[in-house]
Amino acid sequence: MPRLIGGADMVAKQDVWDAADRIRTREPAKGQPKERVSVRNVRKELGDKGSFGDIGASVKLWKAERGYRPIIEAAGLPEALEKRLTDFGVALMEEVRVEQTRARMGEISNGESEREAFRETLDEALAHADALEAKVAYLEAEIARLRASGPVTTIALPAAEAPRPEKLIEMFQGVYGKVRGRSLVSQMDAFWVQVREQVGNELSRRGPMRVHALHTALPPWLIKGATEIDMPLTPAWLRYHLLRMVETGDGLAEVDGCFTLADTRQAPPEPPPEPEVDDEPEEPRISSRRFWILFVAEVHDLLREVGPLTVEDILVRLPPGWVERTNDYKPIQPGRLRYKLRVRIEWKRPFEELPDGKFAATGPWPGSRSHDSEEAA
Repeated sequence: MPRLIGGADMVAKQDVWDAADRIRTREPAKGQPKERVSVRNVRKELGDKGSFGDIGASVKLWKAERGYRPIIEAAGLPEALEKRLTDFGVALMEEVRVEQTRARMGEISNGESEREAFRETLDEALAHADALEAKVAYLEAEIARLRASGPVTTIALPAAEAPRPEKLIEMFQGVYGKVRGRSLVSQMDAFWVQVREQVGNELSRRGPMRVHALHTALPPWLIKGATEIDMPLTPAWLRYHLLRMVETGDGLAEVDGCFTLADTRQAPPEPPPEPEVDDEPEEPRISSRRFWILFVAEVHDLLREVGPLTVEDILVRLPPGWVERTNDYKPIQPGRLRYKLRVRIEWKRPFEELPDGKFAATGPWPGSRSHDSEEAA
């Protein structure tokens, strides 16, 4: 006969297990999750009979006996796979417990090591304290001996006077003032350079202006910059500095209360003294065209007399004075002479350029080589 649990409204253990088996094997309704085996569901399956405590004890034994894992079973896996997953979960939990135990044991071991190190440090400190106590006892005995032997004269050194706070503040302000003073000077110099540039731009664009108009025309960022260096740029302050610039000749001038750019143009240099005129009149200079007519005619005469020559030989063998006289017009060079002769050949003048680069005269020179502008050359 099955053993009953509880009192008059008791249920048997086997009834609880049977109810749990029925819930476990029951298929869920369509679209509904599978019903779990719990104390509440088992009691409902038994017709709300029995106490929760009695049913809970039997359900706990049933879960352990059956290996009930509701989460795995809800996945609908094959039975063999469910068993493997269950075994794996159990093994994993066991590993977690082992690791947690090992970590706690390590903490305990570390605590023991720390306590041991603390004990060693404490022992060293106590030993050091013992040594100090021995030294103190020795010094006390020495002091007692010296007092017993007679008075001892000691020279007390005067204590160094600690600097007063007011003195420290004064020293700091002095050093800070020097550093800040240098910084302000450099900032002010840069600021007035900017003022000079802006004033010069306005005067060059608008002409002479009074100081109030100049002050109004200055850009706002420049006015703000003056405030940042603790020197507000007022019209009076601007006038003072502009007058200083006028006095130092810094490119400004004041005319009838208006400031304008100073005329920095230099006076034209004095003309050099005229050279002394020789008593003998100079030979009148002929035009460039007439000179080159005569020059080429002279080259023609040289070629007819000597024969074919290169342009270098022509310049060497021309009569004295011809090559030097070209400096009054355009100095003659071999390349320039070659160009002139080739142009004359195109003009059908009596010249010829030979294959070896030499030039030759092919006939008499047309004209009389006079200064007449109608000469054929």
